[in-house]
Amino acid sequence: MLYLTCNADTAIAICHPHSLKKNKKPISPTQAHTLPHFAYSDILAATNAFSAHTFLGKGGHGSVYKATLHGGALIAAVKKTKSSNEIEILSHVKSPRLVNLIGLCNDQTNCNINKLIVVEYMPNGSLHDLLHSTKTVGSPGWTARVRFAVHVAIAVRFLHSSEPPVIHRDIKSSNVLIDEKWKARLGDFGLAFRGHVADSRVPPAGTLGYLDPSYLAPGDLSPKSDVFSFGILLLEIASGRHAIDVRHSPPSLLDWAMPLVRRGEFREICDPRIGTPPDMATFRRMMVLAARCVMSTAERRPTIAEVVECLTAARKNFEAPVMWLRMTGRVVKARGYPIPE
Repeated sequence: MLYLTCNADTAIAICHPHSLKKNKKPISPTQAHTLPHFAYSDILAATNAFSAHTFLGKGGHGSVYKATLHGGALIAAVKKTKSSNEIEILSHVKSPRLVNLIGLCNDQTNCNINKLIVVEYMPNGSLHDLLHSTKTVGSPGWTARVRFAVHVAIAVRFLHSSEPPVIHRDIKSSNVLIDEKWKARLGDFGLAFRGHVADSRVPPAGTLGYLDPSYLAPGDLSPKSDVFSFGILLLEIASGRHAIDVRHSPPSLLDWAMPLVRRGEFREICDPRIGTPPDMATFRRMMVLAARCVMSTAERRPTIAEVVECLTAARKNFEAPVMWLRMTGRVVKARGYPIPE
């Protein structure tokens, strides 16, 4: 997916960046060694000047358009942002589990702001849409859901182990995108913090329902804040419920799920659309892990490395029946979502 930001005010995502003309203008030192430039005029033409008929939708941090360039269909995401933070973060990190930065656009003549960032295109939408949209053909099964959880945990582990570390600060299902191989990637680094937490001066930020309640001041920021958000995401993946949903009582996923975990009523947490997990013992361990992630005291939460270890083991248990089906020659598809080899 490609993602472009104009003066940190607009970001565009398109695919096939090599179809675009390279802009020879200099870029900042942090990007000069790796990132190409693209002509804004080509981006504008590819999206028909971001016209209404190319508009695909709007998310929390941007609008999505379809771009057509040189006879090829290109998907573009246009996103407004208040700072160049996302460019700064993405120019320093790259991983198969992230929605990575590909290039920039810097054309003040054609753009009333400065920069556009181009990131990889994710053709299969967001995890939020897969879990909650009524337009999807069925909801992902348990094997796919556990796999997505592992992918996101690996992405967060990569960020936390970077030097200096990166804390995402906005982990949620709508920021988890699904690539062409049905693997989950973590995107949207508009709120991310890169550096050591002792140096943090940024005010608390995040999304209601996912935000760490112990993160009340800049000095409270910790990698465990991401762990809390991931714990909410894991409960969302398991239950199919929104982090906050006023149609339910209580509306908070956390307030609804934690009493069930404490009482050992794990089946009540399962998304009723897909039934009971194939390995209930493993599911119980996953929910206990989620409960540890959302502990009110950050110090009592696991590290993301421990989360990856636990979920990787859970994935193996969930995929054991799938491997048996493969060995017997049966066709394997989990509710329309292919299982990568």
